[in-house]
Amino acid sequence: MEYQFVISGEIGVAYDWWTGQRGTTAKDVRDFLKAHKDEEVHIAVSSPGGYVDAGLEIYQLVKDHGKVHMHILGMTASAATFLTMGAQSVDMVDGSLMLIHNASTAVMEWQSANKKQLDDLIAKYQKEREDLNTIDKVIASLYAKRSGKSIEDCMEKMDKEAWLSPQDALDFGLIDAIREDEEASKHAKNLRRIYSNNIFKEFGLPPFPHQHDSETVADENGNPTKSFIQKSVEAVKALFRNEPAVNEKPMIKTFVNVMALLAITAGFKPNDDDTISLSQDQMKKVDDQLGTLEKQVKDANDAKDELQKQLDAAKTALKKAQDDLSAAEEKVKNLKGAPGDETSRKPADTHETDDEDEKFLNEARESFNRIKDL
Repeated sequence: MEYQFVISGEIGVAYDWWTGQRGTTAKDVRDFLKAHKDEEVHIAVSSPGGYVDAGLEIYQLVKDHGKVHMHILGMTASAATFLTMGAQSVDMVDGSLMLIHNASTAVMEWQSANKKQLDDLIAKYQKEREDLNTIDKVIASLYAKRSGKSIEDCMEKMDKEAWLSPQDALDFGLIDAIREDEEASKHAKNLRRIYSNNIFKEFGLPPFPHQHDSETVADENGNPTKSFIQKSVEAVKALFRNEPAVNEKPMIKTFVNVMALLAITAGFKPNDDDTISLSQDQMKKVDDQLGTLEKQVKDANDAKDELQKQLDAAKTALKKAQDDLSAAEEKVKNLKGAPGDETSRKPADTHETDDEDEKFLNEARESFNRIKDL
């Protein structure tokens, strides 16, 4: 089948700085549908999800267009699933997986707090919890309209956060048909592999197993194995744990270190053209910090060079002390082993010569030991 448009990457983000991949925004879908007004269109969907507000907007755009047929491929989850509910028809390629789950919001509190501040934080997050409950009901209502199930049944399904096989999705009423197209199934498995090796890996998640692994993805009936589902659930829970709230304009989930530097806890707010603006004070703060870090690096390198010089000098002194000690020991050895001239040497002179040699040997040993300790 030929797809005129593909919804992929993160929903609501034009470019994902974490993975280096392009996402799909509501504007992308709006422009496509506007260019195909009154036409029947086929849209493929293969995405790990994204922002709830962008998903809801795409859902309405698809529903208003009316003549949209959506085809779920690979591993599709979260906002990428409920946006398909507004299509005239939805099918799922054999070998694909779908995940529906509750909405979540970012939680970032980098501060200490007294009891009054804690009360304020509790009130803040209690309100956000109530907002999330409302959002979940709205999302569940979209699944309910297509499946014919109650909102409560759909919310219960979302609570489970379980990967659904094509048969599971069909039985629950989320899709209208399973496509048995061999080429499309192969394409879906390739998309699953792409998410395993690229997207989920970039998020620090363990790769999903494939058919050639020791643990297979699907059983003989094409349904996901229990071990695969368990791993998938845990991985995607971590992936979507930090989704922002729908009632806010989506913030770019990047520049975490810059946010910490500028003491920003609510995230960066993008402009209408997906750019981010910083104030002059913020830019100066970033520039000053970079200057400080550069100086620290330079000072550390200078200190390293100085220590290296001292080490080289110590090695040279140690080598010289070793040579002097060896020469002294050799000299003493030769003196002790040489035949004496009894008729020409006076006893006093012999005693004096031995004392000088022994003194020289002791001094050499002391120098060697001091340098060796250094």
